[in-house]
Parts: sequence; structure tokens; C-alpha cells
Amino acid sequence: MLLKILIVDDDIEILKTLSTAFTTSMKGYLVLTATSANSGLNMIKEQQPDIIIVDIRLGPASGMDLIADYYQWINSRQSQGYHPIFIVMTAYDDEDAKKKAEEFKVDAFLMKPFPREVIMHAVVDGITKIMHRELSYLDTLKNHYKSLAEKVNDIDKKLKDEGK
Repeated sequence: MLLKILIVDDDIEILKTLSTAFTTSMKGYLVLTATSANSGLNMIKEQQPDIIIVDIRLGPASGMDLIADYYQWINSRQSQGYHPIFIVMTAYDDEDAKKKAEEFKVDAFLMKPFPREVIMHAVVDGITKIMHRELSYLDTLKNHYKSLAEKVNDIDKKLKDEGK
């Protein structure tokens, strides 16, 4: 399973630094980038990345606007199957942004500048959450198919008993 990481930041240097970090330190990931909330949302719709790292201040529309637009889009599709991990980063100590991030239940809130290990740790935590969700889903499927197999066996037994 190829995991996709989308980085949304209007600072090209941060995009380059994070992209390089993920492609050199963590092999096997597709790193996507966007420089605005609008292009980030389009990338989300087209690529459905597993992890979204978004800066709060992006220009006219903020990272919080991007997350709000994601939820509006996902709710309009009436599809609850796609739930990316959101990692929010900012260089500004903004209480309103922190409150919005809590309301949106973002997975991590990072203050810039941060050491490379901090963002790597946040991504690994996100990957762990994704794997737990996948395992839970597979466990549900396994139980469902086990139940179906039992029903088929019961029907098969009844048919054999009727044939005697």
C-alpha cells in the first residue's frame, strides 16, 4: 500500500525541505505538494492523500479554511470512508487557530520551527492510526465473512437433511 502525503504551504523552501525529508528518510511514500488552500483541496479531491500536512497561514484562504472545505466536500459526498490524518503547522502562536484545530480534531498541531524528528514522529503516529483503522476494518470483514460461512454451512446442512 503506497501512502500519500500532501504538504500544503506557501513557503517553497518548507515544501522542498519536507519533501526531501520524506523521500530520503521514509521510503515508499508518494509526496504531493500544494502552495495554496485551493490547490490543496483540489489535490485532496483528486489524490485522496492519507496524511495532509498543512500550514495555517497560506494567503487568502488559511489551512483551517482548507480543513473546513474538506469537511464540507466530504459531507456533500455523503461518503464517510475517506478520513485523512491532518497535521497542522504554524509559526504563529494563534489561540483561535488552536481552538479551530481542536474543533476539527486534527491529529497534530506543530509550532514552527520544529526539528525534523518532530514532523517525522507526527507522520509515523498518523501512519499508526491509519494501520489501526485498516486492521479494525479487516477484522470486521473477517467476522462478517465468518458469519456468512456459518449461515451457508447451516443452509447446506438443512438441504442435505431434507434430501435424506
